[in-house]
Amino acid sequence: MSAPARDDAQAHGTLDLPLVPPPGGTVLHSSERATVIWGDCRDPAVIAAVPDWYGLLCTDPPYGKAWHNGYHRRVPFEPLAGDDGSVDWPAVLAEWVGPTGTYNQGLASSRHVYVFGYRPEALAEPLRLGRAAAELIWDKCKTGLGSLEQPWGPAHEVLTFGVHTKSRAGRAKGEGTVAARMRKGSVLRVPRKNSTQVNRHPTEKPVALMQELIESSTVRGDLVVDPCAGSGSTGVAAVLAGRRAHLVEIDRRYAELAADRVRAAEAVAAQMDRL
Repeated sequence: MSAPARDDAQAHGTLDLPLVPPPGGTVLHSSERATVIWGDCRDPAVIAAVPDWYGLLCTDPPYGKAWHNGYHRRVPFEPLAGDDGSVDWPAVLAEWVGPTGTYNQGLASSRHVYVFGYRPEALAEPLRLGRAAAELIWDKCKTGLGSLEQPWGPAHEVLTFGVHTKSRAGRAKGEGTVAARMRKGSVLRVPRKNSTQVNRHPTEKPVALMQELIESSTVRGDLVVDPCAGSGSTGVAAVLAGRRAHLVEIDRRYAELAADRVRAAEAVAAQMDRL
């Protein structure tokens, strides 16, 4: 292990600890506001631990981009688990919303999903989305490097919005729509961090972006679930918005980081409650 990697591991308390989560996962943090689990989101026992009929699935799975920069400034980012294209993420997420044929399991019917990196056609069937499914664009307000052989640098990311409709007959009848009062533009303009600021997770999402999604699709007290939590931005946004969060992350270092960030968000939320 290189010196920077060793220092980073020590900072996160992961040195000499197992790197593969045990069956069923390990709860790193649990409170009335949030639960953070170090575990594999493909593990049936981890899936079974999620409260049924939750309010929102909001996640950014590693979708086969094989992100890896070797060494980024002070912090080395290793390849993300499951980001080699070998995992059928739509099939995995289908278990999280509730397997086909179930009604009372997983995400509540007529509630929403947000999944980064996928377009609606890839998720409509496995996630049982109604006709309101739509492609959204996160405008990062900055141009990334991407491939320097290309004349256009990446400045956006796609994500899918959908209404989970458990009944096949209901989907066939066109159910799974949303109220017109929710209607918004399909481009979300939230600045991403500059490259020098990316020091926790290579694909960390801004809390402001996640909070906009969460507040658009839930009410206070709802449970927001993220099975690919990364550094925990979904959980931080949910807690600060007065929602509850259930996070799962397979990488030990990021899972512990997510737990730390959620605890900090809970402290802020508690102070806001006292105002």
